[in-house]
Amino acid sequence: MRKRFMGVMLAAVLATSLVACSKGTKKAEEVSSKNTAITAEEYAGTIKTNADIYKKYVNIDSASYMNREIELDTSAYTVTDDAVETQIQTLLEQLKETQQVTEGETKENDVINLDYSGKLDGVAFQGGTATSVSYTVGSGQFITDLDQGLIGLKVGQTYDIPCTFPSDYSSSDLAGKSVIFTVKVNYIEKEIIPELTDSFVAENASTLGYEGCTTVDELRTAVKASLETQAQNSLVQAKASAVYKLATDGLEVNDYPEDELNQLLDTLNKNIETEYNTYGSYYGITDLETYIKTVYGFESQDAFNDYATDYAKTYLLEKMVYTIIAADNDITVTADEINDQGAQLANQYGYDDYNAILTEYGNEMNAEIGYNCLYANVAKFLSENCTIA
Repeated sequence: MRKRFMGVMLAAVLATSLVACSKGTKKAEEVSSKNTAITAEEYAGTIKTNADIYKKYVNIDSASYMNREIELDTSAYTVTDDAVETQIQTLLEQLKETQQVTEGETKENDVINLDYSGKLDGVAFQGGTATSVSYTVGSGQFITDLDQGLIGLKVGQTYDIPCTFPSDYSSSDLAGKSVIFTVKVNYIEKEIIPELTDSFVAENASTLGYEGCTTVDELRTAVKASLETQAQNSLVQAKASAVYKLATDGLEVNDYPEDELNQLLDTLNKNIETEYNTYGSYYGITDLETYIKTVYGFESQDAFNDYATDYAKTYLLEKMVYTIIAADNDITVTADEINDQGAQLANQYGYDDYNAILTEYGNEMNAEIGYNCLYANVAKFLSENCTIA
């Protein structure tokens, strides 16, 4: 559950924790790193402004992150032929179809559709009759005798299966009793994975996410290139993370920008409240603290608040350090980078285009995506300026 919570927290941070620039009419003491609405073109001008704010709280010099030697196993970032075939198999499974097989015999792990009727001393008992039920043979969801009795049955034939309920069965009327289940398997559900052929690739390349491929070889080449790009990006992040860890080991943090920290905490609390309002009734929970305890395993609301504070500070420290490194090394972000990433997000979340996102959430999104781009650019810089031991 805690891992899931991390995802929720991160989504909240990315959704509404935005970098900002000060308006020209603001006084110097009012400059803040909190979010504000800006254009994509204006984002680059916020980097130095925010870095100057962050330098009041943390001091990091270039020797702590430049030309550092790191320890990293790079073997995990090499794309093998097996990895390509595994990815292709995953793609094929996304297009698998389920067929209803009306002949043959059942075996363990088959998903079957069946009718059954249970009788005790020749009389049907409550809850013992059902039709068109989907069941996985051997799953143990039925009592053991019935579960195992479903193995080796011919589809379409009717069988009487003698069964004995466990002595500790929940119904005292059936506990330890011998009954007869009359069953008929209507069909076996079989998952059919498409065969990888040139014609299949040509017809489904777009659906698979590899538009333009017309042969199996072309698909393999495209998949490998995609995996290599992902691996390279992951390697950059791993190297940057290793450098960041070295750079911040023992780093003294005077404090955090109070307004931005409070904004983060407000975002995280609103996020969990929204989730509770949406899903609380599903769990049968009627108050937020119980939701936090039950779903995420926190001992109390205070424990959640402590965790949220630690998480927000960890995120904000990274943001301060990355922004300072960017400002000190002339690392910037272009409007095209922001708009390109915005377009990718629009496609990912089903918007017509990036403008549709800006219309719904405001131009603060330019600042949010701007920092995401800045983070990526600084990570690349750090990865290029380190060596692996």
